[in-house]
Amino acid sequence: MAASRQAERFGVVDPEQASRYGYQVPSWSTHNPRVGAILAARHVDVPPDVEKVLYGMTPEFGGERVPKDGCRAEAAGRLGRGAPEADRNLPARLAVQAVASTAEDPRLKPVLRAWKSCMERAGHDYASPKAASQDPLWKHHQAPSKTELTVAATDIRCQHEARYLPTLVTVTAQHQRRLMGPHTAELDRLQDQQEIRAENVTEALSTKPSHSTPAEGTWDGSG
Repeated sequence: MAASRQAERFGVVDPEQASRYGYQVPSWSTHNPRVGAILAARHVDVPPDVEKVLYGMTPEFGGERVPKDGCRAEAAGRLGRGAPEADRNLPARLAVQAVASTAEDPRLKPVLRAWKSCMERAGHDYASPKAASQDPLWKHHQAPSKTELTVAATDIRCQHEARYLPTLVTVTAQHQRRLMGPHTAELDRLQDQQEIRAENVTEALSTKPSHSTPAEGTWDGSG
């Protein structure tokens, strides 16, 4: 999932991926429809009896008491015990702002010009790596065509010559740090929250569930 997010952010930057998939979504990506369907099914296809226990829709099941609001709520409370309140969506919002700021940064302009010139010498007219990857021609094929693979390979070579990725990463990181500054306290709380939750997860996994109460910490959904 982390690799999928990075691929979405920076596009196709790996020569091996370009030579194998072109601009198509790799088989390992969470953006691949088949992978997405599998992940969605894990959270949607819940048997009715399990759903009742998870969300506290029944007071008891199999002779065992179901906790108030269900096992999912009990597990979430246990895993979040002692953790401070924090905005878990803050990093994503800051990341979006950093992307927007990076796109307007003048330091990328000479890099993009160098990349475009390199592509033109090879006979490909695109304004940017993003424009190349989003060419409508690639959407008509389930598997990459020879033309697509050639363009993608040239794209990566030109990115390397223009130092596109190192520049993009450096500029993006600088904008991220600038945006993080005013939110240091909030981000510190979020880090504390994640560390405490991780400790609680470790504790829950190392404790055998009681026979008289529902098992805790076994649901893989978010808390």
